[in-house]
Amino acid sequence: MQDIINSINEAEVKASEIKLNAQAKCAEIAQKAETDADEIAKRCETDCKIYRETEIRKAEAKAEEDYRKAISVKRAEAGAYADNILKNTDAEVNEIVRRITRGSR
Repeated sequence: MQDIINSINEAEVKASEIKLNAQAKCAEIAQKAETDADEIAKRCETDCKIYRETEIRKAEAKAEEDYRKAISVKRAEAGAYADNILKNTDAEVNEIVRRITRGSR
């Protein structure tokens, strides 16, 4: 009977040791996970900052390109409009010049 009691006591001692070791290992794993999480967060912050800056530069370049294209198109339209207006005003301008130089209405 004493053997059984001793065996139970030894098992309880071993269980306590296993539990303590598991708790220590758990704390170690938790600390490592926290450290890793901090490092990952820092890397992510840096990566996000770089990505944000890169995307802003791309967006600015695209906006500048779109602006230049739009200005180019509108300048061409304005030039064509002006040419068309000037082409249609030749007769009127000549009539005004004729009236001024000849003095008639």
